[in-house]
Amino acid sequence: MLTCKRLRNAVLLSAVLLVAGLLLEVIAQATRFAVPTSHLALLAVLSAVLVLGLTFLASLLPGTAERLRECRH
Repeated sequence: MLTCKRLRNAVLLSAVLLVAGLLLEVIAQATRFAVPTSHLALLAVLSAVLVLGLTFLASLLPGTAERLRECRH
């Protein structure tokens, strides 16, 4: 069941994962541990996309529109 709070938390988690992935990639370019850090950066960015995609798909489920219509923006 997707509620306003869960939707907001999922979007924030996706944003945090994306920023973490970008920062890890910058760190990977500046350190000796480029390969493991690049893998972590890729994992974080792909996780951000996955979380946002699953949240989008969950918002398309029947009955969710009525619950999300009551959200304050």
